[in-house]
Amino acid sequence: MNSPAIYIPVVALVACLQLGLAVKSVSARSATPTPKPTVFHVTYVSEGTIYIDAGRNADLQEGMTLSVVEVPPDGTASEGVRFRGDAHIAEVRITSTADSTALCEVLEAKGELSAGQVAFLAPDSVEERLKTESAVEAEKYPIVVTFTYGDPLDEEMRETVEKAATEDSPMSNLRGRFGVEYGGTSEDGGLATKQVGAVIDADMRNIGGSYWNFTGYWRGEFSSSSSSAANATLTDLINRTYHLGFTYQSPYSNDIIGVGRLYLPWAPSLSTIDGGYFGRKIARRLTAGVFAGSTPDPTSWSYAPNQHIAGSFVNFETGTFDTSRFFSTAGIALTTEYWRVARQFAFFENNYSWRRWLTFYNSAQIDAARTSPLPNGGSNPTGFSQSYTSLHIQPLSWLGFGVNHNYFRNLPTFDPRLIGTGLLDQYLFQGFSGDVRLQLPKHIALYSSLGRSKVSTDTRSSLNQAYGISFNRLWHTGLTADLHYSKFNSDFGGGQYESFSLSENLADNLRIQILGGHQVFNSSLTSNTSSNFVNCIADWNVGARMFVEGTLGWYQGNALSYRQWSSVLGYRFGGRHHQ
Repeated sequence: MNSPAIYIPVVALVACLQLGLAVKSVSARSATPTPKPTVFHVTYVSEGTIYIDAGRNADLQEGMTLSVVEVPPDGTASEGVRFRGDAHIAEVRITSTADSTALCEVLEAKGELSAGQVAFLAPDSVEERLKTESAVEAEKYPIVVTFTYGDPLDEEMRETVEKAATEDSPMSNLRGRFGVEYGGTSEDGGLATKQVGAVIDADMRNIGGSYWNFTGYWRGEFSSSSSSAANATLTDLINRTYHLGFTYQSPYSNDIIGVGRLYLPWAPSLSTIDGGYFGRKIARRLTAGVFAGSTPDPTSWSYAPNQHIAGSFVNFETGTFDTSRFFSTAGIALTTEYWRVARQFAFFENNYSWRRWLTFYNSAQIDAARTSPLPNGGSNPTGFSQSYTSLHIQPLSWLGFGVNHNYFRNLPTFDPRLIGTGLLDQYLFQGFSGDVRLQLPKHIALYSSLGRSKVSTDTRSSLNQAYGISFNRLWHTGLTADLHYSKFNSDFGGGQYESFSLSENLADNLRIQILGGHQVFNSSLTSNTSSNFVNCIADWNVGARMFVEGTLGWYQGNALSYRQWSSVLGYRFGGRHHQ
């Protein structure tokens, strides 16, 4: 029989271990983490976006929502702002975070946004952050493997930690709409088409508590009956510019994934890709990846109906939005038409910003020597095929101006019917140009671009010019209006257009939008040299979950004329829908 003295060291060791664990548990439980702020300041306002003065340092994440109000009379931004009852100016959602700043998209604006206003987290976003903080705090406690007859306190601790570990995920934010569409198009000469299709409008973030998102808009046809070969309408072309897809980006993973119709985040100058991309962080500031898909966007300078693209890239990013930031991408790619190689090129994209004051952007593509496919034919030596450079300075919150340079070696192949919509303005000016934007009182903004262009067939240079004025909350009605005029002359053609747009939320559940214009375009790219168009959309939320949408389109050109209509009946979920 063993002597009791043998057990003394064992008992002492167990007692010390239990005492140490108890002290550690008490000290951990008594340590109260410093509360994170829930109220922030707006530091900068841009088109449809704002920046706030906090980011990952305040545990902010993409998808969180905030409300914006005016600065309190005492000038402070304390927690009490959330309960003052002040009228909300806007609702915003965080789309990107840095260490000490965050970029937010404006979901709904009821007033004018400006720097210095106060933004506070919505209640569901506060809860989401608390869950994340609790899960991180719980990681400080080990999951203890107990014996068959364990201590009840240890069992309780293990269950708590295991439950917290399963909740270490972001809060889902799911809302969207889907519906069935029926419509028709009638052209001059008695030609007619009927279509049955569908509409998806999704804003589904952190699906199932994961870091997968499904966002964007899509409108497509299931079936079509026609008395002849139908032409693509202006509405059809605009629908192709939308994006819809699944994306994955987690702060706990080096992988970044996108599948659907979307931009390549590291090189948006490549335009829309109908396919997918995969990126992986190979260092703290370095990301490499691949991409492939078709190119369905008719606003792309190198658009072709049967074109595909594939390539790889490397991206370097450093800095923050609240100080200085540098973002640079380099890659190689090839395009095919009818699965025959058409282009092999290198692409570059660089962006530097210093607070709100200065932004420099450059994109360029360098083609390898090739022989162009028919019908154009001809050979193209190695060299720059496209480049765009801009330098913008904003010395005051209400004044900004810039200098731009645009170059194309070959004729762009975008669809010219979209010129009057303003979606092709970036291609209409070649050579050097300057622009200015002025924010006036009463929610009025003026903008203008001027530049000189001279092509080989011109005896003298011509003045490219564009002017616009926009009104927000016109006559205190909430009506938004925009008027635009442009006159241009480029290598691929010249002309002018005038356009207008009106939009109004007549009630919380009814929205109306009108877009119209007149354009003249003389070019070898099209025989439709003159046209007028009007597109109207009415969107009505019926009851808690249903919606009805109707569209009317009228287009009158010297080579193409038609009338188009459609109606959509659908279901919406996840709260109020924002356009």
